[in-house]
Amino acid sequence: MSAACRLAVAATAVVVVGGCRSKPGPRVSLRYHPPTGATFHYTLEQQNSVKMEGGPMAQLPGQEITLHIYYSQAVTGPTTGGIGVTVTYDSTTMVPAGMAPALDRMRGLTSKVVYDDRMHVVSASFSGIEGQQSPVVEQMGNSVRGMTVPLPEGPVGVGDSWSSETELPIAARLGASAPLKARTKHTLKAIQVAGADTSILLTVETSFPGEPFTITQLGRTATVKLTGVITGEQVFSLAKSVPVRYSMGGTMRIAVHDPQSGAAGMTIAMEQQTSLQLTGTN
Repeated sequence: MSAACRLAVAATAVVVVGGCRSKPGPRVSLRYHPPTGATFHYTLEQQNSVKMEGGPMAQLPGQEITLHIYYSQAVTGPTTGGIGVTVTYDSTTMVPAGMAPALDRMRGLTSKVVYDDRMHVVSASFSGIEGQQSPVVEQMGNSVRGMTVPLPEGPVGVGDSWSSETELPIAARLGASAPLKARTKHTLKAIQVAGADTSILLTVETSFPGEPFTITQLGRTATVKLTGVITGEQVFSLAKSVPVRYSMGGTMRIAVHDPQSGAAGMTIAMEQQTSLQLTGTN
């Protein structure tokens, strides 16, 4: 349901104070080096609101869904291609509760991910589901994936930005004519030192393609355009090697035009608010 979010688990970094700087203040080199054997526990909440803003279904009432995901992240250590991490989905709740059977099948689901030292995904897989896959697996995976910080190539200081692109899974589901990519810009807002811990505060901005593309389903072709921006902040602990908290929000609009039926088209507005909190470590 949420094309705004993408799947991953945690990221980490090592501080290196640079000698030569183009800007005043410390600069840091961010690399993925989590402590092997550590397990981190998280609570993630996602609020989604869907409303038809235009077209023949504009008079229908909107739909609101709140999803809570409780998961743990265990660092299994160096492996082929990078660092292994196992995410275990401990429990989930959804309001309204109409998808309770699907959520029940999520308990005990694990996702095994291998990252390189800049948090690029080398491989990823799910396991632990018996029978038919839960319809909320992809949404949950995308929600956790959205917590990942793709790390910059070189050292960065306060005010520096870097960008990354992520392919949207909605393209494959809809039978899109070409891959769709969202662009995310990270800006280092502050470097914070508190005792033995150093963390970075990032502002995050994800924008959607905006270019029209075609989809084909059941022999019918339609033109679709995704627009909107999701913004927020993330605090990332360098000592703990994980994100500590995260909040993002915004609205994506999907405009659909079906020339075969002569319809004027419709617009779907999807508002989303996502928050993440580290709740424990062992």
